Amino acid sequence: MSEVAPRTARSGGTRSVLLEVAAGLLEEGGMEAVTLRAVGERAGVSRQAPYRHFADKATLLSVLAARYLGRLGARMAEAAGGAGEDPFEELGAMMEAYVRFALESPPRYRLIGGEMSGSPHREVHEAARAVHERYVRAVAACQEAGELPGSDPVELAAILFATVHGAVELTLSGHAEEEKGLGDPAKLVRALLARLRRD
Repeated sequence: MSEVAPRTARSGGTRSVLLEVAAGLLEEGGMEAVTLRAVGERAGVSRQAPYRHFADKATLLSVLAARYLGRLGARMAEAAGGAGEDPFEELGAMMEAYVRFALESPPRYRLIGGEMSGSPHREVHEAARAVHERYVRAVAACQEAGELPGSDPVELAAILFATVHGAVELTLSGHAEEEKGLGDPAKLVRALLARLRRD
């Protein structure tokens, strides 16, 4: 379900309402369903109103993706904060939060992935960088505590992320099967960390 419930434009700032409506359309029909015309119609504004806030569909989707990335970062930070003082547990909680965020809404996850790699808009890349830097710091903390191997946290973070991303993609495409060892991606994340953890 969308974290942003559609409202009428009269109940809040038009730009925020347009983003909320776009989020609802995204959840219902994916990126193809999000057009400035459809957003304007559902928000109850004039046909030209959305264009006063977003130059085109790509801009609208980029701003929406940046918002979602901000929420992902907040989720990961909250998960780490609830894991106690152990950096290893904090990292595991952050990775699990990423998995849950992705599986809650495949359209949202697809939007973030697409915009992170192809968007010309700065705010998306800034939001993605903030999430990545938080993640790398968590990996570095584990290395400094002697709980994970290696000296380059960026490289190890990339390896861990590739595994998490692959597990999520397999689940979303229907290829995650317990007999293949590809059940719950969050469990796979924990299993990987357990194998990497130094005694």
